[in-house]
Amino acid sequence: MLVSAAFNAARAALFSYQFQDAVHEQLVFNPRASDDQLVDGIMKIANQMGVPIDEKDITIRPVGLDLNVDMSYTTNVVLVPGVYSREWTFTPSTSTRMLAVRPR
Repeated sequence: MLVSAAFNAARAALFSYQFQDAVHEQLVFNPRASDDQLVDGIMKIANQMGVPIDEKDITIRPVGLDLNVDMSYTTNVVLVPGVYSREWTFTPSTSTRMLAVRPR
């Protein structure tokens, strides 16, 4: 039972990292996007991956030459099927250096 719980927890964490990586790719390959375009892109990625995130839980903020994106979502993680599950809040974040782009 402990092995199953550890495996399922690791799988949920890996999924969150995959979502974070997909959002990071969007930032890197679309540096001139407006905040609204970025949020729309993040929501599209979330819908494709089945991430239960709301637009209000996405924060985009420039810090110097960096553009930071902080996100938060809560999902039910089944640790031991049929026995134990719990709500788990994930807070993926990513950033990219904005070189030679218009000021935000």
